[in-house]
Amino acid sequence: MDNADTQGRIEELRNRVDEVDRELIRILNERARIVQEIVGIKAHAGKPLFDPRREEEILRRVAEVNEGPIYDSSMREIFELILHRIRDLEVQRGEFSR
Repeated sequence: MDNADTQGRIEELRNRVDEVDRELIRILNERARIVQEIVGIKAHAGKPLFDPRREEEILRRVAEVNEGPIYDSSMREIFELILHRIRDLEVQRGEFSR
């Protein structure tokens, strides 16, 4: 592969990464909106807003369905951060405390 071919392939792959990043952003925001709806329903029904068993179930399933190359432990850490940041949104809105 000559230099022009190499640069072209790198640019093509970077464009694909950018597309995936945009999709991740869209999906994460969709997930946050769904969680906000769940929180609203739970609040209205007087149910506890945070369910640590559900969170652990999510994290366990993440490792089960992960096909790599990201290690299961790393994927779990990524999802822990996602769960906590979405919960932070609810804390900021005053829905529940940490």
